[in-house]
Amino acid sequence: MCMSEDAITLTDDLEINLRCLRERLCMPDNQDVLLRRFRSGAFESALLAIDGMCDTREIDENILGPCMDLPRDAGADVPGGERVAYLMENAVSILPMQMKERFDDLIADALSGQCVLLCEDCAAACVMDTRGFDKRGVGRPEAERVVLGPHESFTESIRTNITLLRRIVQRETLITEFVSVGGAMKTRCALLYLRGTADEAMLARIRQRLLAIDYDFPLTTGEIGQFIEEHPGSLIPQTVHTERPDRAASFLAEGQVVVLTDGSPAALGAPSTVWHQLHTPDDTSMRWQYGTFLRLIRLLGIAVHVLLPGIYLALLRFHPELFSPMLLTSVYESGSRVPIPVYLEALLMTLAFDLIGEAGLRAPGSMGNALGIVSGLILGQSAVSADIVSPLLLIVVAASGLGGFCVPNYALSIGLRIVQLIVLTAGAAGGLYLIALVLLALLCSLCRMQSIGSPLTAPVTPPRRANPDILLRLPLRRQKARAFFAKHDS
Repeated sequence: MCMSEDAITLTDDLEINLRCLRERLCMPDNQDVLLRRFRSGAFESALLAIDGMCDTREIDENILGPCMDLPRDAGADVPGGERVAYLMENAVSILPMQMKERFDDLIADALSGQCVLLCEDCAAACVMDTRGFDKRGVGRPEAERVVLGPHESFTESIRTNITLLRRIVQRETLITEFVSVGGAMKTRCALLYLRGTADEAMLARIRQRLLAIDYDFPLTTGEIGQFIEEHPGSLIPQTVHTERPDRAASFLAEGQVVVLTDGSPAALGAPSTVWHQLHTPDDTSMRWQYGTFLRLIRLLGIAVHVLLPGIYLALLRFHPELFSPMLLTSVYESGSRVPIPVYLEALLMTLAFDLIGEAGLRAPGSMGNALGIVSGLILGQSAVSADIVSPLLLIVVAASGLGGFCVPNYALSIGLRIVQLIVLTAGAAGGLYLIALVLLALLCSLCRMQSIGSPLTAPVTPPRRANPDILLRLPLRRQKARAFFAKHDS
């Protein structure tokens, strides 16, 4: 049975240390734990590792072999507290290493794939990075595909992700801090920022919120983002997620902090603005005229996605005079054969379109695209033929759904779907006037929101010093200022 120990730090008795580690790691029931005792010169040592998480060949060649090949009298005159350091200097040939004394830290490091070296009469251990577990290679982005620009994406390995960022941001001021967050099961996170560019107060707030997470199993970057945001009831994301190292590097240059989570193939940029959710890497890779045109098309698609079904119902029920007589006659003629109210008709068609999109996203492989096309054609044509929906409403819902695909951020697209249903209900209940009131209330709520203490709608409101790269993307020659939340020299 696994028993808990009251010991917090290592002692100078190797036997006690090993007994505590065995009990904490539930040995011998836990057969993945490797605990090897061996003689290293004039004293005894022990090595702790997890099978499958570490590179056993590297351990044999660079740790066990050199230590066990030491002469029998090697280190006989070394004080007990310096024996681990003696092995580091004279035998071990692994570069990443760190001295630690707490049992919790040693166990967490061993569970992450590192190995722990302990020595007799020494109250400290050396943690060496010998991770060797299988991991996915660097692939292509799935959710943030671009025509121009790099085609690399983050992986599930936090070390690989940091390397991808450092290869782009080759500056001595790029700082990496590791933080263990969570309760029962710690998750290793990395905070990356440019010293001198990122604001220290903002960095302190992010660090404090990460350390305050008491959730037992924060496994992904998305879960971490939910704990550091300030408005959990909002429909708009307050941090920006990306799977692209080049975009995460642009966050660093703007003064944001990038959070990486071990096991999650995405990065979290904070603080962020609502404008970050609307930009894509293609905007900057293209000439400014092309990037501006694409942004306008994207904004038009978002407006059509959110407003078109609600405006259609509002005009049909409360403002029919705005329709042309011929169009109004056609709408009433086709609607007279539909047995359900127009609001319920629009709601069901909108939800059906969302259902088709979700089913196509979750379908395996290339089946998703075929499923979406076939389902849309069959359901739409069958519904019109059976007089369940009117043809014009089908066109409105299809155009609205097409505009939803213009949203570059997946999390934002889900929030806008909910806003679309709210606007649809407002249009059916009170016409254009109620839609205007709902949009005003949503806009006021958006203006009061913050991301890590930074206004979510800045630099538009409140006005802040920033690059001319908000709704329109002006030439790069004019973009010389840092983002407003960065640290500025006085």
